[in-house]
Amino acid sequence: MMTFLSGYAQNYIDLVHTEYTNTPQNNFKGQSISTDSNTSRVAKTHINLTIPIQLKNKNALISGIVFDQIDTRFWGNTPSVPVSSVIVKAGMNIVYSDKWSATYILLPKLASSFNEEVSRSDFQLGALGLVKKKRNEFLTYKFGAYMNGDLFGPFLVPLFGFYYQKNNWEMDIIIPSYAKINYNISPKVTTGINWRATVKSYNLNSSNLPVSQGTLYMHHLSNEVGAHLSYEPIKGIIIRAISGLSLGRSFRIYENEDKIDFGLSLFRFGDKRKQLNTDFENGQFHRLELGYRIYLD
Repeated sequence: MMTFLSGYAQNYIDLVHTEYTNTPQNNFKGQSISTDSNTSRVAKTHINLTIPIQLKNKNALISGIVFDQIDTRFWGNTPSVPVSSVIVKAGMNIVYSDKWSATYILLPKLASSFNEEVSRSDFQLGALGLVKKKRNEFLTYKFGAYMNGDLFGPFLVPLFGFYYQKNNWEMDIIIPSYAKINYNISPKVTTGINWRATVKSYNLNSSNLPVSQGTLYMHHLSNEVGAHLSYEPIKGIIIRAISGLSLGRSFRIYENEDKIDFGLSLFRFGDKRKQLNTDFENGQFHRLELGYRIYLD
C-alpha cells in the first residue's frame, strides 16, 4: 500500500526505487526451541518504477510498474513458497492552484504464487486518491483514500498526513501507512527513522502446501520500525541501509471463500475466518535500498 503514496509534495520524484529485505531466522509462535524445521527466514524484493510526463498546464501523467516478491515458509517442515505481485500505475497529478493539487491513480494488480496459469483469483483492482494543500513553503498537508479489492474482501484506507522540509529536516508522514523522518548530516549523508505498515494478499496455487490445493490465499500483515543511513554519492543516486523490528508480522493462509465483510484501515468487520497456519514471532529485519531521483528545482 505504501509504495506509491509518497511523491509530488516534495521537490523531487523517485523514478526508480529498489529494495531487498532479509531477516534472521524467525520462530513460528509456540516453538520454544529454534530448529531448521520450525523457523524460517523472510526475503523480500521490491522494484518501483515511475514515469511522470509533464503537461503544459503543470499537470502530469503518471505511469509505472511495481514488482514485489516474498519468499518464506508458511509452515515448518515445508519448503518456502515465493509469492509475487505486479502493479501497473496509471493516473494523473492535477494542479488546481498554487495551494491545491491532487494525485489520482488506478492500480490493477496480479498477485499470486504463479505456479499455474493466471486466473481471475490472481487479479485485484485498486485506486488511490490523494489531495495536497500547500500551507507554506515548508509544509504541505495530504489527505485522501486507498481502496483495493483484496482477496480477503474489500479494503478501504482513509489517509491523513503531511510533508515538511526545512533546513536539515524532512518529514513525510501518511497515517496509517508510513512515516519517514530524515535529518541531513551533510549534503551527501542522511539519517533518520522509518515506519511502514503493510497489508497485502496473494492467491496461492503452489504444490508445496500441506493442505488442499488451488483454493487458498495468503494475507500478509506487518509493521516495520527501523533506523536508516543514506548516502548520495552522485546527485540523484540514493543508497540506503535500514535495520529494525517487524511487529505484528504474519503470513496467514485462508480458504479462498473465507473472507471478511469489509476492511477499514486497521479494522476488519465480519472476520470469522479460520487461519490454516501459525504466525511468526516478531523479529529483526535488514534492508538495502537503491534509488534514482530527479530534483524539481
